[in-house]
Amino acid sequence: MTTAPEICIAWLNVHGGAFHKLIRLHQALAEAGISCELLFSASPPRGLKTGAGPEADIPPEALDGLAARRIHLLPRQELLRRADSSQARLLVTDAHHDPDLPGLIAAARARGAATAQMATLLGDFTCHGAEHLLLQHPLTLFFELEFNRTPEAPRFFEAASLAFTGNIFFEPTLNPLHGGYASRAAFFGKYGFDPERPLCLWLPSAPDVGDESYAQVASAVRQAGLNLAVKLHPWEYAFKKHGPPHPWGLKDSSDALWGVTAVDEADTTWAYHFCDAAILRGSAMSLELPFWDRPSLILPATVTTGLFKAQARMVRRCSTLLAGTADLPALLARPLPSFSPADYASARSAVRLDVEHDAYALTVAALRGILEGRGAGIRQGTHNQGAPANLRRLYDPHVTPELVRALKPLRSLQYAARRLARSLG
Repeated sequence: MTTAPEICIAWLNVHGGAFHKLIRLHQALAEAGISCELLFSASPPRGLKTGAGPEADIPPEALDGLAARRIHLLPRQELLRRADSSQARLLVTDAHHDPDLPGLIAAARARGAATAQMATLLGDFTCHGAEHLLLQHPLTLFFELEFNRTPEAPRFFEAASLAFTGNIFFEPTLNPLHGGYASRAAFFGKYGFDPERPLCLWLPSAPDVGDESYAQVASAVRQAGLNLAVKLHPWEYAFKKHGPPHPWGLKDSSDALWGVTAVDEADTTWAYHFCDAAILRGSAMSLELPFWDRPSLILPATVTTGLFKAQARMVRRCSTLLAGTADLPALLARPLPSFSPADYASARSAVRLDVEHDAYALTVAALRGILEGRGAGIRQGTHNQGAPANLRRLYDPHVTPELVRALKPLRSLQYAARRLARSLG
């Protein structure tokens, strides 16, 4: 008779370039003596792709070995049925906006299982009613309660406990599932890059894909005689894997539109590892690159400008802030910027409270606490009238003037007034 796992992780919205970090978490749980079943959605548009083709996220020959470790790729509806019938004591899900997550969590709670949601981004966490929340940083609460204010945001006050575990998806964990690369030369050889020249990694986001600035970045890098690789947005990779519709209405992916070389999604962590600098604008990747010890060349954002300007200042010690694409030719004509280990450590500390442990260790500790009945970390009284103010006090010390200015004017005034009231109370 098969013993039920202690934890079931059901991940509905999966990035093909980062899902291997959940497999690494599964391994860390096993090393800590905690049994776990890991279920990935393999349905479009936001699931992994199976099969023998080049776009498959996991080679077919690896599936049996993963299944033996209780790691499965399933069509979404099958995943939901399996998670719903799981005898695990704890269900863990992602925190994307998803119509199936509220019901999945509610059903687990109804059968007596504990439930938790886990962060994938600093500034985007949709709370679907899980009792325990594993957040990247106190600023995640700020973004949801003050900046995003989604309809789900009040559910943060219902949580029994929360922990600031960092973000496993920010950890510099390479994807070994496609064999990996023994050297920089091997990686460069696959894409035809010149091994004698630096590699610039361009990370276009939604506003860039149809904008002329895409071509301007590519032209500046090429004219400087540097290698250019493109890491697409995860939902563009999903389009390439699963087909139309394109997330932003293009007929083809942006790399094909602008004639550039995009690395395979399975190779994106290797691109971070081997690149010499990254170019980006309105992207949360500016907060992740310090974990790879890689400098960012940050163009001004064209949407939610205040937010991205504030984020850029959080990592300013290992970034170069540009006024526009016109700055690139002169900058790239010189040696690429380099920064010290202390500079990268400073940037990492801005988005992870515990700088002594990585996110895997912090996540395992939080999940163990839930299983042992202690909660994820910080307990809050669900029906305590002071709970909303107490929750907001957690992020007040981390909110910079730039972040306050990034709020809409009325929200900025409301936040300042509430913060003053909290400080007096």
